[in-house]
Amino acid sequence: MVAILLSFIIGMMGGQVSTGQKTHPATISFDPPILVETRDSTGFVNRMINFYSNTGDTIRITRIEGSCRCGSATVQQPVAHDSIPGKFYVMINANHITDPVVFVDYTITTDPPGPEQHFRVVINIPPAR
Repeated sequence: MVAILLSFIIGMMGGQVSTGQKTHPATISFDPPILVETRDSTGFVNRMINFYSNTGDTIRITRIEGSCRCGSATVQQPVAHDSIPGKFYVMINANHITDPVVFVDYTITTDPPGPEQHFRVVINIPPAR
């Protein structure tokens, strides 16, 4: 009888049992927090970025997408935990950009799921000579 009642209660809770522990949203921090770069002589910005788990738990990048077609990223080390960073590489083709300063934002999703994370690259475009 007790097993049936317990099974019914767990079923009503959506199959989840609370352990009394607080859950933390999966958030990450970046090194550097914002990348500020000048377009190189070939017209590109390329840089490796480290990311860390803010909670100390293991966190994995599952998706990263640039705000424009000029920006892409590849995840080199998708998992960060404790003090061991994960890594991703940003690549931006800034050949066509003429404004003196441009922002490219990357949207990052993680596992365990948490709020969308954002990483910003500020590109300085030197004046034409």
